[in-house]
Amino acid sequence: MKQLLTISLISSVLFISSRIDAQQLPRFSQYYFNEYLVNPAMAGYDGRTIVNVTARKQWVGFSDNTPQTALVSTQTRILKKPYNIHNGRSGQKVLRKKTSGRVGLGAILYDDQNGAIHRTGAQFTYAYHIFIYNSQLSFGLTGSIFQYRISKEDAQLKNPEIDPLNGVIGKSTLVPDAGFGINYMKKNWHIGLSISQLFQSNLKIGHYAEFQTTDDLRLRRHYFILADYLFQFPSQPKWEIEPSTIINLNERLQFQGDLTLKAYYQRKYWFGISARTTSDLIVLGGLRYKNYYFGYSFDYGFNGISRYTHGSHEITISAKFGDTARRYRWLERY
Repeated sequence: MKQLLTISLISSVLFISSRIDAQQLPRFSQYYFNEYLVNPAMAGYDGRTIVNVTARKQWVGFSDNTPQTALVSTQTRILKKPYNIHNGRSGQKVLRKKTSGRVGLGAILYDDQNGAIHRTGAQFTYAYHIFIYNSQLSFGLTGSIFQYRISKEDAQLKNPEIDPLNGVIGKSTLVPDAGFGINYMKKNWHIGLSISQLFQSNLKIGHYAEFQTTDDLRLRRHYFILADYLFQFPSQPKWEIEPSTIINLNERLQFQGDLTLKAYYQRKYWFGISARTTSDLIVLGGLRYKNYYFGYSFDYGFNGISRYTHGSHEITISAKFGDTARRYRWLERY
């Protein structure tokens, strides 16, 4: 069973199966926790500096090398400052240039494993935010590079003598790519669109003679739509309800979507449930302690491999620095 799983995972990732859940990209159930992972336009969107750590393990109990992802991300906003003259180290007067408060920056380091396929890389983001009368329009551009390799320890081929992958087992390549995002938000809702793997880079491993049977192997563009709406109740000010969704679409118009409903209590605790189009049910919750946020989600599927596992687990920890007295208080700064 383990050997069949490994072969299946390699085939699904390398040869791009007809289903979008072949997982060229990591899947996150707590997408609402850090939308910057999906949409570069969210880098620095609220004026705070945010450090986020996420770990996810899928299909626990089915095999030792089921999909798993670990990453660290950070994002910040270059806040608005006027021109200012200050004393330099040598005592001379130095003019400090003003900043418009419109620029956001972000970075992600990650390691993703899907069967024998390993991707370790980094992303760097520049975002630009435009304040438009109680709303914000944001644009983001991400450049990325990652090492793509097929693990010699994890890859098990049934017939290595004739399998075209045998020549590239244990080898790696560096793959550059990019992503773009746009987001529009008001106090209680937002909607965003992003495109990942924009260049559809080729995955050229080894010599051409070794990989000629898969010469067209490349990353495929993915399109994401994210939206949410926060309901507030004057009669119950401690409670808030937020439905949200994420839709992942590829160029073959195949899609996967999550529909999530969360409840917040005093902005310190939240819990909710998600339904995914792949027949997965997700239970999630979390809490805030001062500037630190802790989230957990559990996925259980009713179709495919998921039925034979102990589910998927995801843990997220965030530290957010800056003014958090009111949601979107940054709107008053620009």
